[in-house]
This record gives sequence, C-alpha cells and structure tokens, in this order.
Amino acid sequence: MSTMSYDLAYPLTDDGPQPVSRTYQYRKVMKPMLERKRRARINRCLDELKELMVSALQSEGENVAKLEKADILELTVRHLHKLRRQRRLSLNPSVDADRFRAGFTHAANEVSRCLASIPGVDVRLGTQLMTHLGHRLNDIQRAAAGSDTPPASPPSPALSTVSSSSGYVTPSPPASPVPVHTAVPLDCSTNSFPKTLPVWRPW
Repeated sequence: MSTMSYDLAYPLTDDGPQPVSRTYQYRKVMKPMLERKRRARINRCLDELKELMVSALQSEGENVAKLEKADILELTVRHLHKLRRQRRLSLNPSVDADRFRAGFTHAANEVSRCLASIPGVDVRLGTQLMTHLGHRLNDIQRAAAGSDTPPASPPSPALSTVSSSSGYVTPSPPASPVPVHTAVPLDCSTNSFPKTLPVWRPW
C-alpha cells in the first residue's frame, strides 16, 4: 500500500520519481467537485423543466403522472415543435410594444421617486426632466400612429391631474402601446425642455 501511494505521489520516470505539481493536485481535487456541481445544475434544470412541462401538459388536458429524465427532455422537444407549428414561438409586436411601454413608464416612475426622495433637488430641474420624458413618450406614440402598423387603440387625450406630493401638474400618458423598434434620440440639454408646459408623470 505504501509503495502504491509513493508511486502516485511521485511518478516514475527514467530519472527516478518526480514530485507531482500543484496544478496536477489541484485538478485531481477540483475535477470531482466540478462534476458534482455540473450534475447538480443539470438535475435542478430538469426539475424546473419538469414542473413547467407538467403544468403545460395538464393545461392541455393531458395527465402526466411520472416522468423520467429522458421523458422530460422528449416531451419538451415535442412541445416546442408543437408551438413552432402553431407559430406561437414567433415574435409578437403587440406584446413587445406593451412591455416596452410598461418598462418606459416604470423607469419614469423610478426617476420621479428618486427626484422626490433626494433633498435639495431643484424643482425646476425635476419638472423639466419629467416633462422631457413625457414628450418623448408622446413622440414615440405619434411615430407609431404614422407607421404601417396602426396602434391597438387611438391615443387618449392628456388628462391633467395634480400630484399632492410635489404640486406638479401631470398629464397622463397615452393609452396605446409603444413599438419596440422605434428609436427616438434623447436631448437632455436645458434648452430642449419646454418652459411653460406641464410635467408628465407615470401615474
């Protein structure tokens, strides 16, 4: 036993036993650990995929009792092929537009909250910034109305409301979605902001 251990630690060469490098020892220790982590990742993803597939198949009226790993992968491939045949994997411009508009509104909401929470912020600067965001959203909406694909609903008129926290007069944003493909350059210079128009806020 001791001779075998000696041979593993010091491999024999023509010049006699040589000490094992630290790199070799590191790889010998880390390889099983990395393999365990890799298998754990695979099993975790398979478990999540199983839950998704069971929910999807049950919603379609199929009863799935027990699935092996191979069954999970096979059913997933079949389900994706089915969705592709039904063209449900293609891009949906309407959904993308809704998500873009929701993200834009959420970002403007966070900007407004940040301005309201930081002491010493110039009220005029906050008004100009929020007005700028509102006008850019209106510009995107007008570009969408003039494109080949009409918006889902016509733009709604701006309804002015008063914010009790800041006293700003805030027109509500248009109701129709904003297309993702429309790019509008932002000019945040002081001269680009309207001087007398009310500020838009996302609520």
